[in-house]
Amino acid sequence: MQLNRRLAPSVYLGVVPVTQDAAGLRMEGQGEVIEWAVKMVRLPESATFLSRLRRGELGPEALEMLAGRLAAFHESADDGPSVSAFGRFEVVAGNAWENFDQSTAQVGTTLGRTVFDRLHELTESTLVGLRPTIEARAARGVPRDGHGDLRLDHIYLFPDCKPPDDLVIIDGIEFNDRFRCADPVADVAFPVMDLARYSRRDLGRAFANAYFRASDDAEGRSLLPFYIAYRAAVRGKVDGMEVNEPEVPEAERTEALARARAYWLLALSELEEPARRPCLVMVAGLPGTGKSTLARGLAERAGFVVIRSDLVRKEIAGTGFNSGFEAGIYAPEWTERTYAECLRRAEAQWFEGRRVLIDATFRTEVSRRLFLDAAENWCIPARLMVCRAGEEIVRGRLERRRNDASDADWAIYRQLAARWEEPGEFTQPVTREIPTGEGIDQALISAIDVLQEIQRESPVST
Repeated sequence: MQLNRRLAPSVYLGVVPVTQDAAGLRMEGQGEVIEWAVKMVRLPESATFLSRLRRGELGPEALEMLAGRLAAFHESADDGPSVSAFGRFEVVAGNAWENFDQSTAQVGTTLGRTVFDRLHELTESTLVGLRPTIEARAARGVPRDGHGDLRLDHIYLFPDCKPPDDLVIIDGIEFNDRFRCADPVADVAFPVMDLARYSRRDLGRAFANAYFRASDDAEGRSLLPFYIAYRAAVRGKVDGMEVNEPEVPEAERTEALARARAYWLLALSELEEPARRPCLVMVAGLPGTGKSTLARGLAERAGFVVIRSDLVRKEIAGTGFNSGFEAGIYAPEWTERTYAECLRRAEAQWFEGRRVLIDATFRTEVSRRLFLDAAENWCIPARLMVCRAGEEIVRGRLERRRNDASDADWAIYRQLAARWEEPGEFTQPVTREIPTGEGIDQALISAIDVLQEIQRESPVST
């Protein structure tokens, strides 16, 4: 309780007895004491950083406030040889390897073998590179008796209260010194990781930048990718354990499975080379705008697995026959089935940590959101590249087309163009226009620029 009072002095009221009498168990009763409990002020869940984030009410100001408060907490927290011992390389590395040892049985369920092996490899090489820094910081007494579980749902903001009651942090780890005593960057990594999990990498960067300024710890920034990956792996492991608990209701196990898969990919993305990080690219556009040509070019240059809806449609239909506009295998129900199968295949690739490119018309917002929502659930960045070309260019391309998986001709183009939905409020932020009228080379230059944008976004720590 004393440990948790450091960051929430008005919340933890004391230790009270749990008693038993003829009427049963009572808190602070007069009967036989059978247990002791911590008495706390009840805090509204709506005040947590997580709830505020979900309502769109968590901005940079609150995170900068948290950064300053956390830096001051670390400055005053206990240190010394007994604390620094937990920050030595052997302990830090042992914590990381423990995640893999305890998650081996989850391979094939919450993460693919490729993700497990690659993350293990990257963790090892990252630790080798960081060993001198980790050891030097432990020798200088940088590690602190910190919080250890700085999740967004443990942080409460009360703007109308005076400090320190305006920002309180509860539920630090009390039962295990090894998980609480660590380099301060291990605490910083938790909210950064959580913010990335909820698609707010921008806020994660704002928080990290503010912390390193407030703590005057530029050196600590080099440790952040490792600790983000470590924290994400811990969450993936813990949620994976929940998946395998038979007493957990099926709906909760399904949610835990989705969380675990996302956390493992987040861990991988933090340590992976930019050009290999899992992501989603949707190459969209009307027939003849060059999207399939662009998709092939990107796959060759950037290591994407391409899923082309025209091919998938005919594979699941079991035939190559042509049909008219919104008829036969192009009827709305077939289109819906085709996109669902494309998504299933994409998720199978993400499970193994791969980069996926979907080559499809994506005429409607519904079809776009299907994939963007999935990317968010898997915690990977996504972009919608919309190919555009003038009608005369498109018509010429369609007339010259031979032996292509697409059955679209000029008439189909006109019908699709009349029903095309421009990207709306949800999709516009991730939409990038790719002019294709000047040829594939120029279009590829524009598309590669978008990929570099994704690569800059994917790691939270840069």
